[in-house]
Amino acid sequence: MAKLKDKDFDDFVKRQQALSQAPPVDWDKERVEWLGYLDTLYTNIGVFLKEYVDNGSIKLDFKEVRLNEENIGAYNARKMLIQIGRQEVALTPIGRSIIGAKGRVDVEGSAGRARLLLVDKDATSAISSVKVTIIDPKRPPKPEQKAPKHIEWTWKIVTSPPAVAFLELNKDSFFRVLMEVSNA
Repeated sequence: MAKLKDKDFDDFVKRQQALSQAPPVDWDKERVEWLGYLDTLYTNIGVFLKEYVDNGSIKLDFKEVRLNEENIGAYNARKMLIQIGRQEVALTPIGRSIIGAKGRVDVEGSAGRARLLLVDKDATSAISSVKVTIIDPKRPPKPEQKAPKHIEWTWKIVTSPPAVAFLELNKDSFFRVLMEVSNA
């Protein structure tokens, strides 16, 4: 084994200290932000359905559900219920702590289920790129100091596996989801 130089160890310690200085996550703030994104989703859906709600052919209602997530803890969130004749479609929040997304809501009807994910506006699928770096064992890598990318979060419809894709959530696509989960 090659002899380690004091400077190499000093550099290693400094890098590790810099990584440990990241501010802790404010989970209360994350929960409040997540509930705000849910409210925005429900407001947008209300706009999509406004014509039908106004003429009485669709009814919207909300029900409190209790969620319990690691780090965030237990909290109440709203579940949206859409009544279309005999059909009821429920938009149930699953949680904020979702791998690859900032939140998930399931859309459930009598004929099936669809998923909505809160993802990066630019995301088109669940497949992400992978960066490979070859490291010279004689030279420790320097930490990259790139500024974090600003993410604009938006709700998208998730297609079924195996070819998982994210589709824009708009009036037309939401109506298709409602018909799909209602067997229309």
